[in-house]
Amino acid sequence: MHTFHRVPGRRLLAAAALALASSFAHATDIWTGDLSVTSSDPTQLGRVSRNGIPQDWSGGEAWPGVINTSTSYHYEVLDLNIAALEASLGLTYGSYLQITVDSASTNTFVAGYLNSYDPTSAASLQATWLGDPGTSGLAFGTDPLSFQVQVGQGGHLLLVMNETTTNAGLFQPAHITLEAFSDTMYTDLAPAVPEPATWSMMGAGVLLLALRRRRQSQHDAA
Repeated sequence: MHTFHRVPGRRLLAAAALALASSFAHATDIWTGDLSVTSSDPTQLGRVSRNGIPQDWSGGEAWPGVINTSTSYHYEVLDLNIAALEASLGLTYGSYLQITVDSASTNTFVAGYLNSYDPTSAASLQATWLGDPGTSGLAFGTDPLSFQVQVGQGGHLLLVMNETTTNAGLFQPAHITLEAFSDTMYTDLAPAVPEPATWSMMGAGVLLLALRRRRQSQHDAA
């Protein structure tokens, strides 16, 4: 003789609702980690200037240009495949990106580029440059810096850290947080469509609860 364990309709419905809510729960953070320059990293002549203007989605920061073209600086490149990062989190694509740089160091500088980074050509740097926070260190001495860029479908965001003074910015990491939004109103990305099993569980819970209520009504009427 088999013993069947009945799952109350309300519990099944609650479990389905929780699963459904979990499938929609998401954050806009698509990557976080540290970026730093070391003595073994490659060098370049000159670096992008800090113009004090943070880039935003309106494109308010113009290309700041390259300075000190006879001075050698170390640099490090972080290549982020935006569509792949979002897909791995079950999020639909959002091209509006916000980069937060948390570092107290004024000896490093982070900027964003599209798809490639060639420090040997000022023209190439200008063509691929997307934006930067305009300065180094912490805003107001306490707050991380942020800037905004747009990367189209299939594009890669290259975050490049340069030292601002030769060898002075080595081994001074910045903590990077990358967020993606679907528009300039800071709308979160939509999650992936819930699994069919979630919908089935939800439907089963509703049906079972309806049957229990019907039986209770028939019992009360008897």
